Amino acid sequence: MHVFLTLWLAVAVLPLRSWPALLDAANRDPALQPACRALIAAARKTAQNPPIRRAYRLEDLGKNRTFLDGRSRALEPEIRETFALAMSDMGACQIAAEELPLIAAAFRLSGDQALLHRVLEQLTEMASWSPIQRPGWTLYAPGHRLPPDGKDGNWLATGLGVRAIADSLEILPAGSVPDELRARLDDLLRREIYSIVDDWHTRRSWFISSHNSRTNQWALPTEGLVRACLVLGRDRFQSEYELGVRNLLDSLASDGPAGEFDEGIQYAVFTVTSLLSTARAMAVAGDPRAIEQPFLQNFPTWMMHHLQPGRYLINCFDAFDPSAPRGGDESIEASSHTAVASSLPFRKLLSLIAVSTGSPVARWALAQQFNGPLDDVAGVAVRALPPGAPAAPPPPFGVYPRAPRVNWRDSWDDNGTGVWVRGGSKLDQHDHQDRGHVNFILRGCPILIEAGTPSYDTPDMMSLYASGAGHNVLQIGTVPPPRPGQFKLDEDVRVPGWQKAGCVAPMAVRRLDASQGDIQVDGTACYDGLQAWIRDVSWNAAELHVHDKVTLLKGREEVIQFRWHLGTNDPVRIEGKGSHFTISWPGAKLTLLASTPLTVLQETMPDHTLKPSPWVKFNPNFHTCLVVRSARKVNLLEINTSASQ
Repeated sequence: MHVFLTLWLAVAVLPLRSWPALLDAANRDPALQPACRALIAAARKTAQNPPIRRAYRLEDLGKNRTFLDGRSRALEPEIRETFALAMSDMGACQIAAEELPLIAAAFRLSGDQALLHRVLEQLTEMASWSPIQRPGWTLYAPGHRLPPDGKDGNWLATGLGVRAIADSLEILPAGSVPDELRARLDDLLRREIYSIVDDWHTRRSWFISSHNSRTNQWALPTEGLVRACLVLGRDRFQSEYELGVRNLLDSLASDGPAGEFDEGIQYAVFTVTSLLSTARAMAVAGDPRAIEQPFLQNFPTWMMHHLQPGRYLINCFDAFDPSAPRGGDESIEASSHTAVASSLPFRKLLSLIAVSTGSPVARWALAQQFNGPLDDVAGVAVRALPPGAPAAPPPPFGVYPRAPRVNWRDSWDDNGTGVWVRGGSKLDQHDHQDRGHVNFILRGCPILIEAGTPSYDTPDMMSLYASGAGHNVLQIGTVPPPRPGQFKLDEDVRVPGWQKAGCVAPMAVRRLDASQGDIQVDGTACYDGLQAWIRDVSWNAAELHVHDKVTLLKGREEVIQFRWHLGTNDPVRIEGKGSHFTISWPGAKLTLLASTPLTVLQETMPDHTLKPSPWVKFNPNFHTCLVVRSARKVNLLEINTSASQ
């Protein structure tokens, strides 16, 4: 047995310097003047956008750089505005958290008073955002209502808004913020501290009452609490600060020891940015308790194992971006509200990791897998790090027991071969009904894919993307996919013959090394009326083989079928009869050999893997999906599926 457990050795945490110290050092270094000038240019371009103004009425959303969450359209009139305004707070604070530190840093480097004016204008506007996160974020589905007191607790905007303010105040030179504005900001942060503490004391929010410290909804308010205390003085808010630190350490300890995150890569980037920003701020203030946690040290390897050949990303869970190019001209605001092929989230977080932990994997990834860091604060800082010893890449494969999955590629070349296979755990969050899914990229070309994740307000999100219909998994019987709006993914709704939500699917690894893999997934618990579904998957750099054995309960017979989502949007050629078929399209071939006669069909399915669909006005792309069925009702089906070029 050759199994590599992905636990990258922890590295010594660098002595952390503040953002001002790093920026000033870069500004004094002649070799870094191009990087400083690039940051200033990026900030000036960003500063051309007007400040974000908070909307107070539904009809004003979409104005002043606010956005309307499309899910609000399906809500009852009495809750629609409350939800939409709450969600606009999150979007506004997310943009502010990206923009303000960048513009503040550019002012520090250049002394350009126009940049300072732009920062102060936005901070003045934000000083009136009390609370930073308005109630209503829990009203995302019809039938939801606020508690009698009208409060559902601090949420994502809380951490993002406090981050925007705290980073800006740290970076701006002393005396840059007028006393009156600073007093207003301090008063805002003080009220946020008391509000967040009250949430935890009353156990107001669902994630507090259930002690779900793994979710971003726990991490972001925690960031707001810790960082607000640091801005105002942790000695003045000692008990509040310690509550926040306990919550942060709880969150870091609850994630996978090999760097796994239970909500997939997209939410991991969002949440780990918050966790790391908080840990870094603590360490700069002399408190290293969080920055030294193993999860933060090992996360970069898990993160990079999501990058598959062809620049595709492993897009299970709610992973909106299906690919990550090496670089590109990417807009902060666009990336906040559109699903695009973007390297921005990876490059930003890798820079923050490298500066904060000294991770050799993060530094290797920036240099070898992307076009270097961005022209932002962390990007300038990471360029100023001592060169150190050349960082060796991590092995391009790993086994992850938490959020169970095997990730494999034969090399770090873009034109290599890649495979990933999903199991399933009760700890998975933001997951799809994809237990047993097999993905295959052959020499940079996608062969077997999944439907992906468009925006949450996409009509077919739950029926054709997140359900089993969007994945290469088993279906028992011929009941059509759930109708749009029939259920929410986090509900354990029994749709006859379809995979259940949140089920456990154990994985056994027989071999996994640089040349090949051989694993088994047990999807038995994911279906009602099933005695066993065992999927064996083996592969090398040239081909993949899947053996499925499905046995229904004694005395039961049904049509048994599988879907195979193909890496093409063109019709495919289907040849064969009985129990043996060949399916081909340019550059790829599938062969099927079954224990009973088959019916093989192709259909067009919406796609968010080969080419992302825009969020602003949903207009889906499509790919071809193969539906393989037993020709009659049976109790047992064994089928071998092979993929090659």
